[in-house]
Amino acid sequence: MYAIWNTIFYQPIYNALILLIKTITFGDVGFGIILLTIIVKLALFPLTKKSIKSQILMKRVEPELKRIKKEIPNKEEQAKKTFELYKKYGVNPFSGCLVVLLQLPFIFALYYVFYKGLSLDTGPLYSFIKAPAYLHTNFLGLIEVHSKSIVLAVLAGISQFIQGYLASPIKPKVEVVKEMPENNTKNFQDQLSDSMQMNVKYILPIFIVFIAYKISAAVALYWITSNVFTIIQEWYVRKALKDNVI
Repeated sequence: MYAIWNTIFYQPIYNALILLIKTITFGDVGFGIILLTIIVKLALFPLTKKSIKSQILMKRVEPELKRIKKEIPNKEEQAKKTFELYKKYGVNPFSGCLVVLLQLPFIFALYYVFYKGLSLDTGPLYSFIKAPAYLHTNFLGLIEVHSKSIVLAVLAGISQFIQGYLASPIKPKVEVVKEMPENNTKNFQDQLSDSMQMNVKYILPIFIVFIAYKISAAVALYWITSNVFTIIQEWYVRKALKDNVI
């Protein structure tokens, strides 16, 4: 299994990084990481767009889903009305999870490239890719990408917080009041959803700061680039949906 994953995911991404460092960034590892992350994110954009679109549409139909559950006690009738609602808005509630699962091998491979360190290992290189004469690991003349950087780690956490905040926008107060049950308490599903959103918004950024600092500045730089690109993707998909482009 490891050999298959190494051949299909890790080795191509590692070779792509070395190729970019040698031919485009002229030995600069930091800019090579940024460029590779952008290329991978662009390649995965069709999948990511579907995931973001699904999340946004699910938020839009959430009030109607709650209304169905409140007004129709019969489970079979609930399921029928829910399916009709999904069909009406073109929503697939499982598409987001599927897209994330499809992206994971690429993300893990990209992460593993940086996790293993940036000492030039010629073993995984393809025969047609030549190793660069040297690796310039001092990013912007300030940070060694193979060392720890609290500055980049904190920036990775901040960018993750912004990305998580945009991915789960706050609901309007009027809607919350309207949809609150009569006893003014939330059911288990609502509590679980709120808890997950809280973890994404606040706990995940702290976790990323810790991991990015513990491993290397290269990992932090990857997270920052990835998060900034995802924020741009979120903005683009939301604007396209608003303008009825997609």
